[in-house]
Amino acid sequence: MSSIDDGCGKQILVLAAGCLTSFSSGIMVSFPAVLNPSIMAPNGTIHATSDEASWIAASNGITGIFGFFFLSPLFQKFGRKYVNFGVNVVQLIGWIIFVFADTILELLSARMMQGVVVGSYFITAITVTEYCDPKRRGYFMSMKKISQAMGSLACHSLALVVNWRYISAFAAVPLIISAIMILFWPESPAFLAMKGRFEECEKSFIWAHGNSIEKQKELKDLINAQAERLERKKNMPTKRLLLAKLFKKLIRKDFLKPFLIVSLLTIAIDASGRFFLLAYLTQIMIEITGDESIGMYCSVASDVLLICALSTSCILIRLFKRRTILFTLGAFAVTLMFLVSLALVIKSHFHIATEVRWLVPSIILMHSFVSHVGLVPTAFAISAEIFPLEHKGLGSFAGGIVFTTFYALSLKVTPIMIEDTGVSGTYALYGICVIVCLVLLYLILPETKDKTLQQIEDEIKGVKRTVESNVLLSISDRSKSYPQASN
Repeated sequence: MSSIDDGCGKQILVLAAGCLTSFSSGIMVSFPAVLNPSIMAPNGTIHATSDEASWIAASNGITGIFGFFFLSPLFQKFGRKYVNFGVNVVQLIGWIIFVFADTILELLSARMMQGVVVGSYFITAITVTEYCDPKRRGYFMSMKKISQAMGSLACHSLALVVNWRYISAFAAVPLIISAIMILFWPESPAFLAMKGRFEECEKSFIWAHGNSIEKQKELKDLINAQAERLERKKNMPTKRLLLAKLFKKLIRKDFLKPFLIVSLLTIAIDASGRFFLLAYLTQIMIEITGDESIGMYCSVASDVLLICALSTSCILIRLFKRRTILFTLGAFAVTLMFLVSLALVIKSHFHIATEVRWLVPSIILMHSFVSHVGLVPTAFAISAEIFPLEHKGLGSFAGGIVFTTFYALSLKVTPIMIEDTGVSGTYALYGICVIVCLVLLYLILPETKDKTLQQIEDEIKGVKRTVESNVLLSISDRSKSYPQASN
């Protein structure tokens, strides 16, 4: 392969498959906004109470918790390629069940089936980071989020002309295309290095990145780090209880620090409205304005702004440091959340600006825009790159449990909060959560922009590598010294 070929086209192939999966996931996240009004209507073909509808919406977050118990181990044992393929198949089955569903139980089953692979948010993100160039990693993550936003826009827009069954059928198509594209990937070079399959790692790395001097150095660092880990593991006592090994890994600093960072980022994302706005923005707008048509149009407008925001984030995340974007725009987003709360309190208690019906909806849309320019894409980018390679399986599992727990809670609790405390109280409480997360992250979050995954791992572990020659060590020599079988 030519030394000037940096593998951009191959990386785009990986990204495209991930974006198609994210597009369908965007429809899945927004689907309650379409499904719930239909099944709660008196004349619907399937009728559900408001409590049943909220359980259907939240159920995929609940099953997502259990899904991580086997999804993450499979991801770490069998590799990125086949797990990504399986994620598409399972989500596809869920959409097929939706198309033919005739009962509440079948709707719940379809939503729960898709919940099993809610962890694909982490799985596809980690996969893309392992195949792509460090300088592309940030805006590749933003493009994945744009794809999800486009799925949400498609869901809300199609709801104006067709029912939820047709939307379910539409959502199945990108999953089929993505699954076909995945078959043309080699396995992730990082995964192959972790398993000691260094010859395959070299071929996969060159496929994805090319064979320039700079990339040879990056490949060498990857192989050296994993070879050292395998050597240490080979010299460890072979008879050790699995639970003891797991516990020892859980209390290691190089696991705990990334896990705390990912947990705080996840809570900040959820509290900022990443998911509850997609599912309940229409309900929130109707609560504020009393006009159902305004609620529907605001949902579509929110999706358009979301796509614009994430497109803007592709530029910002390329130009500015992760910490700068996260804390500057995160603080701005929190300010807007409290402004929403304050405006609603003033409007309801003092009857000021009651005739300006678009004032509060405009602030809400502005908050959503600012969150998706800075906080949301930056948080997802960091979450995908912060765990050391040996902890990615356990890290995606533990982080996924946090993600699915708060995802399910936000979908289940938000309607209750709106009913009990109003939209003003809901925004105030969520705003406080975001502030706490940002303050803690300010104290512990390292900068990751334009660093290789190995450099980020070394910083987390406190490892300082000596400057070595750019000449790549013989992979065949490595393969003789270390085991080829998966560990």
